[in-house]
Amino acid sequence: MTLSEEKNGQVSILGLSGRFDQEGAKVFGEKIAQILAGGERSILLDFAEVAYISSAGLRELVMAAKKMSSAGGKLVLAGLTEPVRKVFQLCNMEAIFKIRTTRAEALSLFPPPVS
Repeated sequence: MTLSEEKNGQVSILGLSGRFDQEGAKVFGEKIAQILAGGERSILLDFAEVAYISSAGLRELVMAAKKMSSAGGKLVLAGLTEPVRKVFQLCNMEAIFKIRTTRAEALSLFPPPVS
């Protein structure tokens, strides 16, 4: 899995692509730790290019959500592909995460940037 990062106001946007498997989960976990250590508390995860997610990927996502919650942060997911959406439905992950269809819809869940 590869990660790209960009900012939209105070929101860190991580674009994920490829397979979110055990190796991808490790890369993702390290990136989340780095973002939190930098003081960021608003993260949008864009899944538009993720073709597969394993149990290790799901576990790392849940851990990231717990870390964000305990740090007073917000984690929102966007653009789940059909295979990933099916896994989320089977595992009832939709009850745990805020999920939106598009990146723009997900961004609307965060406070607007301060001018």
